[in-house]
Amino acid sequence: MAEYRIGDTLDLGSCSACGNVIVIEPDNGLFRPQGCGNPVRLADGSWLCGSCLRKLRVKYPQEYRMDPKGKKMQPYERAADLTADKAKQELDQVHDYLEDLREKYGFHQAVFSVENVDVKKGGFLKPSFFKVTGHVIYGTFTPLDEVSIGMNSGQKVKISCLDNPHSSVPVSDTTIQRGTNKLLIDWAWVEGGEEAAFIFQEKSLNLKPGDLIVRD
Repeated sequence: MAEYRIGDTLDLGSCSACGNVIVIEPDNGLFRPQGCGNPVRLADGSWLCGSCLRKLRVKYPQEYRMDPKGKKMQPYERAADLTADKAKQELDQVHDYLEDLREKYGFHQAVFSVENVDVKKGGFLKPSFFKVTGHVIYGTFTPLDEVSIGMNSGQKVKISCLDNPHSSVPVSDTTIQRGTNKLLIDWAWVEGGEEAAFIFQEKSLNLKPGDLIVRD
């Protein structure tokens, strides 16, 4: 986990949508563009606070892009392509958009869209590791949540932990803390619009790209 350092703060001014003052610690090792509560600069140079950004992600999902040096996939916020006026307009409409999504997906508490499934054998008499990457359509998922495969109460499984969807570190018993079922470097939760990876430890998991994972 990144070390927390108290340093100089930087005032970015007010959020162009809600008016809240945005202050960050640029030297803080925990400050990451994709982290909850962090702001983004919009297309017209103004700033959008992390709270407003999180609301917009359900309509403008986060995606990963290769960094300029071509060495690492970095999260990119599609909402950053908006202007301040457009961001305000979208925020006024995002509640209705979210309710339409909830109705479309049967009013489940949270829905995840599967885009890729990687399987690693767990060893003799041990369950396999399933790394399932995709996007959260809406809602929130946390480690140890019990979820269902599909919309109609399919196979019930428990999320062992959450991971960076583009991590090059293979998941194994040694990377999961015993007793807590969390990765040593772990996300506490993922929510609507975020790209993420779910780690499952199961003997079998009937899951393929295009499937949905839901939490009730």
